Amino acid sequence: MRVNKLVSTAIAVVACGSLVVGAAGPALAAAPAPAPTAAAPDPKAATAQQLETVANLGELLSLAAKIAAEAQSKTPNKAVLADLRQRYQASADKLLKSVKARSAAPGGLPADAVKDIQDALAKLTKDLTELLAAVVAVDLPKVTAGITKVVADLQALLTAVPKLATGALPLPVPGV
Repeated sequence: MRVNKLVSTAIAVVACGSLVVGAAGPALAAAPAPAPTAAAPDPKAATAQQLETVANLGELLSLAAKIAAEAQSKTPNKAVLADLRQRYQASADKLLKSVKARSAAPGGLPADAVKDIQDALAKLTKDLTELLAAVVAVDLPKVTAGITKVVADLQALLTAVPKLATGALPLPVPGV
């Protein structure tokens, strides 16, 4: 049987290939799998998360303002204040959860924006608690001072809105 050059070259290539695969196969199988590439963040999900955070902030600001308005009335209704306080706390928890979720997301909020929100929210919660204690104690000067503190705290949260929406520096609030 005669074998031409082309066939002999093909046989040699196949033989060498099978030797290479036989020798390198176990080493290739033991190599770690390549790391999966991270999927690009969904712009709709990021926008929805931004809107949720801003909506939670709006709800929180509204409830805090209602608490201050009820505390300032001639005869504050303690049951209404207790209900508003519970709703405020639930709203504050939702806002913090939303802010933390945004900071954990790729390209999310910077750490200083999250800290600013946490600090401003903690101060607002403390001042609202003191205001409600003054209402229960029927201490009019402390109620007046407490409302002033709450308004200042609300303005501090309002300056954090641009950071929540875009991560940008806060804009000045008119009249502050």
